[in-house]
Amino acid sequence: MTGKRLIRTMLVAATIAVAGCTIQPILYLRKAVRTEVAISPKINVDVMWQLNWTANWKFNWNVTALGPVGYTAPASLRMHIFTHGAEGDHIAHVVHNFVGDEAQMEIFVGTHDLLFHNNDSEALLFQQASEYDDVHCYTRKLANGLKPSTEVLTVAQKIAGKTKAPEAVDEPVNLTPDGLFSLYDPNQVITDNLDDYELVGDKYILRIEGELSPRTFIYLFQVKLANNEGRVVGSNGGAALTGMSQGVDLMTGQTWEQTASFLTDVYIDKAQDLLGAKIYTFGVPGCDPYDEQSVADAPEVKHYLVINITYVNGSNRNISLDVTDKIRELPTGGVVDLEIDVNDFPPDESAGGGGGFDALIGGWGEQTGSTTIIN
Repeated sequence: MTGKRLIRTMLVAATIAVAGCTIQPILYLRKAVRTEVAISPKINVDVMWQLNWTANWKFNWNVTALGPVGYTAPASLRMHIFTHGAEGDHIAHVVHNFVGDEAQMEIFVGTHDLLFHNNDSEALLFQQASEYDDVHCYTRKLANGLKPSTEVLTVAQKIAGKTKAPEAVDEPVNLTPDGLFSLYDPNQVITDNLDDYELVGDKYILRIEGELSPRTFIYLFQVKLANNEGRVVGSNGGAALTGMSQGVDLMTGQTWEQTASFLTDVYIDKAQDLLGAKIYTFGVPGCDPYDEQSVADAPEVKHYLVINITYVNGSNRNISLDVTDKIRELPTGGVVDLEIDVNDFPPDESAGGGGGFDALIGGWGEQTGSTTIIN
């Protein structure tokens, strides 16, 4: 699929055994015999998640101040081991956390479903309906919704003759996630047959090859300000992307159908009259973002980029851009180019300079950070 680039990894499980010894008893007797396992993830982060994104991203992004544009490798991982019973059902669930390249853990001889995901984020929350159910990831709710904003057509939409059709955004505003990666490896067999292992020194190695895939997706918005003439000088309130999934099932990769808006900061490249924003989301709701047909069959949802605009005279305005087609074209993230005509939303010349800003804020249950575009 266009825009699909996965972060590739090899997860290496090293089974420690004394030279000349075997692991007893044989497989499927399901005795309480354990093997010592060391997991060594070696992650090669590939930020090329959209073809030629570096050529498309023209914004002068200050990496030192704003951080990297693309993905960064997780600092630590969590491993879930779901052990199969005689009927193939899950009879045990063990969790191990490790930092860096290795961790020692115990695993029974038998058949297991293995789930790996990073656990180095304070924003991400994980849940299961029961001990043996799928693991889901989501973020907490911040507010009930966005305040109304002015619908503005992009230059391309104006040329196409589109008319304004503003729609109410009736969904919560959730805490924006950050990098989330996972690998689900079902029906992994841990045997007592040392021929199934590679002997390296005094360790028997079981190699699990797979792809540690992004489960949150980065969208890079760059908005060209036509006819700006120095009027728009930045953003005090940031931006929100609406209609995105509230969470994801880490075993199936299926995103939740429930939608939320997610917040981000907005920066300006004055030399090019560009507004730029980077935002993580869980992706298009109700689909597997890596499956083209699944994305095509996903529920119809409108996506808006709601941006706060700050003018040279100190006034502010919130504008809404319909980016539905752009998001559906890039279900795993990428660069979204937009162009808007500042003549369509001129500043309020009667407004005074300075002053506080709460143009899109209503009642916070809890306020964190300075992005203020929620209801």
